[in-house]
Amino acid sequence: MICGYLGPQGSYSYLALTEGFPEMTPEACDTFSEIIEKVDTGAIAAGLLPVENSTEGAVTAVMDSLLTLQHGAIQAEVIYTVCHHLFMAEKDEAAMNTAYSHPQAIEQCRHFFRTHYPGVKLVPCESTSTACLLAKEAGNGTAAIASRWAGLHHGLKPVRGNIQDNRFNQTRFVLLGTGTPQPTGNDKTAIAFSFHRDTAGNLYEILKIFAEANVNLTRIESRPAKMELGQYVFFIDFEGHQQEPAIGAILEKLRLLTRTFIIFGSFPRAQRVLGED
Repeated sequence: MICGYLGPQGSYSYLALTEGFPEMTPEACDTFSEIIEKVDTGAIAAGLLPVENSTEGAVTAVMDSLLTLQHGAIQAEVIYTVCHHLFMAEKDEAAMNTAYSHPQAIEQCRHFFRTHYPGVKLVPCESTSTACLLAKEAGNGTAAIASRWAGLHHGLKPVRGNIQDNRFNQTRFVLLGTGTPQPTGNDKTAIAFSFHRDTAGNLYEILKIFAEANVNLTRIESRPAKMELGQYVFFIDFEGHQQEPAIGAILEKLRLLTRTFIIFGSFPRAQRVLGED
């Protein structure tokens, strides 16, 4: 079974995929939108997307891209411990002037650089693996923020390890596929919605439905609806499965109160944390 991930090989998406779903065959993709499109069209069977990080919060590019999902649905989730390491082609810290990485990785290490390398320019790129390729090509003076696997795989020399500002740095990934997994008794459901118009009490009415049903929310985020200022799309994850009668009743109530309503899927909760210690 082929599973798309944000490549190239060695990115944190790649590591989470190979450890969390070792039975799948990884296929590198250039963007999150490409992963979703390939799942929707059946070009690949599955796709892995990072949705939130314990340091930086929501991965907004993924949230926006998920709104385009047509046929796919979330099948599972995994939580991966992200440990960032600093690599160079030649271990010459005094010459370091530039460091490449994915924007999320840069933000997760910003205090470290401000403290230890205040003069180093932090340059965003497509992925942490791409950062290794750029550092290797540029040579002396250029560094990459990446996983230990990626840095060593690309032949770079380790400069410093575990440079992330938050020692409990974790990213939650969701696996896209087709169909709806059967209830396990320990599930989550992910939805998104927007309102007909911006009026007082809209969101309160939604939250009230969950509170009265004693259903716990595990995540709530908002993103601009990109139609006019002040209009938002809300993303909510909550405990329970859409095939459970009580959850089904909640979803029907929500449909009546919203303009757009999307169910991304119901899936088993992650049972363990993957990744480096």
